[in-house]
Amino acid sequence: MHFKLPANERLQFLAGQYIDFLLKDGKRRSFSMANPPHDDQLLELHIRHTPGGFFTDQLFSNYRGREILRLEGPLGSFYLREEGDKPLVFVAGGTGFAPIKAIIEHILYHHLPREMVLYWGVRTLADLYLPHLPSAWQQQHPNFTFIPVLSEPRVGDAWPGRTGFVHNAVVTDFPNLSGYQVYACGGPAMIETAKRDFTGVCSLPPDEFFADSFTYAAETEASRSTS
Repeated sequence: MHFKLPANERLQFLAGQYIDFLLKDGKRRSFSMANPPHDDQLLELHIRHTPGGFFTDQLFSNYRGREILRLEGPLGSFYLREEGDKPLVFVAGGTGFAPIKAIIEHILYHHLPREMVLYWGVRTLADLYLPHLPSAWQQQHPNFTFIPVLSEPRVGDAWPGRTGFVHNAVVTDFPNLSGYQVYACGGPAMIETAKRDFTGVCSLPPDEFFADSFTYAAETEASRSTS
């Protein structure tokens, strides 16, 4: 989904940060911005409709494009550390692709000399909702590699690629991460397991692991905590 700010207003943010929608009942819903800072005419958010979730039910059922929504941002410390030159491993789970997309597009736009590998983990092929975009990055930029991973491929998917948990694919491919930076975004279980295995098994320095962990509110809609 795309959201337009009031006329002549721009949101200054770092690629990877998020915003909070402020609801009338005082609650908040957090969503990462999928657009990079240089492309800020519209805010791009990757929002999954969660049946039974108050906010997303309203958004997908009643939203007509002219409603005024209150927001706060930018928020979060999940953004690219540009001072280094280490190669980058990105690990996205589901819509955790959103902030990672913003970071990658920022890197490509500014021609930053960083080697990049993106692992995007989803359950089925249908959940890989923008497959052609990272595939195009891989074709156009020799410093970028895209590895999609399906954890529960359906028979009809006829999936020839990687399967299993996305963090395990990284461990298999990178037994030594001591010279890398890792940016991971997804559910808390994936983030916790990835940090444990990358630092404990693959020798990733703990201060080179950056994560945006999606947690879940009582109404089953996503919020996040950043580390």
